[in-house]
Formats: sequence, structure tokens, C-alpha cells
Amino acid sequence: MGHPRKKLTVLDQITASDKVRRKIIDVASALYAKKGFTATSIQEISEKAGVSLPVTYHYVKKKSEIMRMIMEDVLSMFQNSLTEQIEGIHDPLEKLGIAVVLYFRVVDQQKEKALLIYQKSNSLEKASKSRVMQLEVDVSNIFGEIIREGIEQEVFKKVDVDLMAYNIIMMAHMWILKGWHFKKRLTLDKYIDLQLITIMDGLKK
Repeated sequence: MGHPRKKLTVLDQITASDKVRRKIIDVASALYAKKGFTATSIQEISEKAGVSLPVTYHYVKKKSEIMRMIMEDVLSMFQNSLTEQIEGIHDPLEKLGIAVVLYFRVVDQQKEKALLIYQKSNSLEKASKSRVMQLEVDVSNIFGEIIREGIEQEVFKKVDVDLMAYNIIMMAHMWILKGWHFKKRLTLDKYIDLQLITIMDGLKK
């Protein structure tokens, strides 16, 4: 018989804030996917995460804020990993290739969270919806910066940078939104390879 999870105290919250935040995000994502956004309460998230309710309310006052945290989490994971992997790399082609592969993999690994963002972002109140939209723009700007660098170095041809950056984002999202179709004949690696060819063909001189 398993032991009940120990509640995290306010002191735990202060000394292990990243751990607490991670618990809340992961549990909320699982509950939203299983039960739906409306049927899940902050109290239930608190109980399942083993985090005391006052500590949970320190992070989130309402459920819509958890959706924002989920989006921030996915973006942070991508940004942090990308910073490490492209350090010291100056070739825009190589840099973009690394960024594309990494983003596709992060989206796949976090597909439950990504699907939640798609399904529920329109139902968020204005402030949280605006924040989620801005975080998506932040991802686009990462790709846009690399593409502009390639254009300046005359490695890439001149394109609509914003449109191309969003094309890349939507290619990644298509894997989780239409995976029921593509997974019948493609692995994630093959899907990434084919989309990389499309991206590079649209950019290389």
C-alpha cells in the first residue's frame, strides 16, 4: 500500500519553488487532459500534486493562470535547450536545423500540454489569452532571428520572415494535431527530416 504524499509547506515553497511549480504544471496538465478544464478544480490540482492549497494559490489564483504557466513551461524548455545547443555555432543553416529539430521534439514530448493550449486558449480571460499569444510570438521570434541572420549573411534568400517562422511553428504543431494521420506511415524522425527539406528548400539560395 502506497504512502500518502507529504504536503509541501510554505517553507518548502520558498526553498523549492521550481519543484512546486513543476508539480502544479504536470498534475494540472494530466487532469485537464483526463477530465477537462472545466471539471478540474484548483483544490483537486493541489491535492493530486501533494502541495498545500495556500501554496498552490501562491502560484495561481485561477485555473486560467495554469494554462499560462503550461505555455511558459514549454517555451522555457525550448529556449533553455536551444541556448545550450547552438552556443558557439555561427552558421545560420546549422543553427536553424538544430532549432527546428529541437522544437519539433519538445512539442512532441509535451504534446498533452500543447493540445491543451490549442483547445482551451480561446476560453481564457483576456489577460491570460494575451500572455499565451505573446509566448507564441516569442517562439516565432527565435526562428525569425535565425532566419534574418541567414538573410544578412546571404545564406538564405529574402523571404517574409514572420510568415516563414510561423510556418515552422505550424509544421511542429501539425504533428500533434494531425498525428492520427501521419503516424500511420511516418516516424517522428522521418516527419522532421521531410519538413526540414521543405523549410530549407524555401530558404536556401
